[in-house]
Amino acid sequence: MNPTIEQQHAIDMALHGQSCKVTAYAGAGKTSTLKLIGNAKHHQHGMYLAFNKAIATEAQSKFNHNVKCRTFHSLAYGSVPRWLTNKLQNRRLMSAQLASRYDLENYQVPVALVKQRGEDDQKRLFNSKRMATSMMNAVGYFCRSNYSEIQLSQVYAALPDWMDDTYRAELANLLLPKAHDYWNDILNPTGVNRLEHDHYLKYWALSNPVINADFILFDEAQDADPIMLNVLSKQRAQVIYVGDRHQQIYAFRGAVNAMQSLDIAETRLSQSFRFGANIADLANKILFNVLDEEIPLRGFEQIDSQVNEISDAIADAFIYRTNAAALSNMVELVKIGREPRLEVDTASLIRNIEDAKKVKAGIKVHDGSVFEGFSNWEEVIEYTEEVTGNDLKPLVSLIDKVGENALIEALNKSNSSDYDCIVTTAHKSKGLEFNKVKLGGDFFYKETVSDGEKILTEDEARLLYVAATRAKKQLDISALNPLFKGIGYKSTSKIAEVNALCVQ
Repeated sequence: MNPTIEQQHAIDMALHGQSCKVTAYAGAGKTSTLKLIGNAKHHQHGMYLAFNKAIATEAQSKFNHNVKCRTFHSLAYGSVPRWLTNKLQNRRLMSAQLASRYDLENYQVPVALVKQRGEDDQKRLFNSKRMATSMMNAVGYFCRSNYSEIQLSQVYAALPDWMDDTYRAELANLLLPKAHDYWNDILNPTGVNRLEHDHYLKYWALSNPVINADFILFDEAQDADPIMLNVLSKQRAQVIYVGDRHQQIYAFRGAVNAMQSLDIAETRLSQSFRFGANIADLANKILFNVLDEEIPLRGFEQIDSQVNEISDAIADAFIYRTNAAALSNMVELVKIGREPRLEVDTASLIRNIEDAKKVKAGIKVHDGSVFEGFSNWEEVIEYTEEVTGNDLKPLVSLIDKVGENALIEALNKSNSSDYDCIVTTAHKSKGLEFNKVKLGGDFFYKETVSDGEKILTEDEARLLYVAATRAKKQLDISALNPLFKGIGYKSTSKIAEVNALCVQ
């Protein structure tokens, strides 16, 4: 294929031999550009790095033989001692066993005022098993960071945010040496703790590894963990970071936006081949008016994309902000004869619904439940009605409307291979594309804003940008009209135009 002008700029920049970054907007031919770069550097040995094995395997079929496609974890696994990777077979110790092994205790912890769910929720039990879980999570945060030792801040972050800050800091100080002991056991050839994949990645990173390649293509760089960026920053090889800074939607997991943080030469792929001008115009309202972008996303002139209302009977995909809203939509679609496939965190939803059943029955829920702190269902209802913007309201409303057993039954049937549409969340939709997309009305935004204030946070704007750019031909934003009006977008579509399309 002949490269576009933008693709040629990316190739030329890569041929200069210096580390650089290629910002690729949604649908802008990122994969084909990477292949062109690999072909142009055919006289050198390249390494394409992806986040999971499936993507790396698929990529290998597209690149020439001079480019190997791997994951960070596979590089690490092949380089660390076998005594370490053999510990992947160690028996997993349950949280109760770890609590006993590390002498962890139960604590009655004051609840932060803004997190209290009623007058009887001023203190909560934080038991030894949850202490053990927090200890393991702190080690996980450490393993994804570029620190050489576990930090107090990582232990603090691993403790729940409902805790009063003072007591949370005290518990973090108590738990820090336990986390060190846990990690030291991992580093001990005779240690009994089970090795996790992030553990051997950290071990490898701490050895200052050298990646055997002349150039490295790092895909989806906006979602990189600090440890990955740290390893790449120490390579003698040229590193070409590729991604979209505006599609970083995993910052809450500790990801670092390399496309924004790295001060190196940059070029853009701003021409989308997924959708036409109308959808691009809408996306640009998010990019320019909320995310402070200056270079526009351009739609593909050969695609006639429309921003208009779409009947539920013909939409290909329904994208929501939350699992609960997606589930609610799936139930309604079944009623009109659709056969939807639900792509959400099903296991988590079922746990939450089971916990709702316990609260209704007066049974105490487990620590960490979304219903922790409630004594009965009346308190749950009162909380969702009185606390503005709470995250429980969609799920609670659905439970009251449909019932727990019916919801669980629907979830267990939701992954059928025989379906006619997809219902998913914005997070789950990343990397996908559909002809006709409807956005749900549950995206988070401020209904009223003061002068100079933005209607969306940057995190929520990036999530909305990802969701909106999954559409190829038609995009329905009618459930979010106030939001898009707030960022300066004016829709001119009419339902009649949609009906005409349905007839065709």
